[in-house]
Amino acid sequence: MKTLLLLTDFSTAGNHSAEYGYNLAKVLNANVILCNAVTIPAQLSEVGDIDWPLIGYDGVIDDSDEELKKLKKHFEHTDRSSGFHPQISTFNQTGRLADVVENVMQGCNADMVVMGTHRKGIAHFLLDNNCRNMINATSCPLLLIPPHAVFRDFGKIAFATNFEYPQQDFEDIYKLIRIANIFRSDILVTHIHAAHPQSVDHQHIVDELLTGIFNKANYPNIFYKSVENEDIGTGLNLFCEDQQIGLLVMVHRPHDFFDIILKGSHTQQMAANITIPLLVLPDGNKSPACKASTT
Repeated sequence: MKTLLLLTDFSTAGNHSAEYGYNLAKVLNANVILCNAVTIPAQLSEVGDIDWPLIGYDGVIDDSDEELKKLKKHFEHTDRSSGFHPQISTFNQTGRLADVVENVMQGCNADMVVMGTHRKGIAHFLLDNNCRNMINATSCPLLLIPPHAVFRDFGKIAFATNFEYPQQDFEDIYKLIRIANIFRSDILVTHIHAAHPQSVDHQHIVDELLTGIFNKANYPNIFYKSVENEDIGTGLNLFCEDQQIGLLVMVHRPHDFFDIILKGSHTQQMAANITIPLLVLPDGNKSPACKASTT
């Protein structure tokens, strides 16, 4: 990876996720772009007919510039570690978050977008919408950082799948191996399903997938985990807690089980309980721009 795009709204959670992303960039030998989307005026105008004066826009942009500079200086002045130090650039723009990210991506071809999540109140509601919009819109991996996630070796990476797209699962897991190898992590290919016996065909798909990845990547630390739970979100939470997972990875496909989680009644509970980073991969069949992230 060459560039990580770190999103912040200058809240505690936003700056925390940016710092997490900066530390990750150091390990990955990647540079970073600190990005702030000035979205509040647009959001307010949707709620009511508010005429935001031009001087207001100028003031908000100036404030954003100053906050980005402060955050950049903070990383530069507090990073006294040896080894690679990421180059830091900044970008801000008024508009919807997804649109601003798309604009900056056109110029930098970032390999991963990193943003924070909130838990409570109106801020949670707004950022929850932003997260959903970003999940639907981004063409590159999106790393969501909970407020209290501490940067450390991932240890175990859970790749959640229902095996409906085994070839794409193969490609996505293969991409994960570079990160897993850096952290010397186990990759647990995880299937959450109702309490019923797994078919012979299903086991054949699993065996072919794991054997194919091992033969191509020669990475032995990949294992299959079958988890019985009627509720996918609850099953993932319990599994991550029991196995002490350091990173949960899911692929966002229309009408896939990721959508079940987003639309299910347990969504808010899962979002409130999860304390580890969530890496959302886009549908590989629809995101050719993301191929750069494999190099």
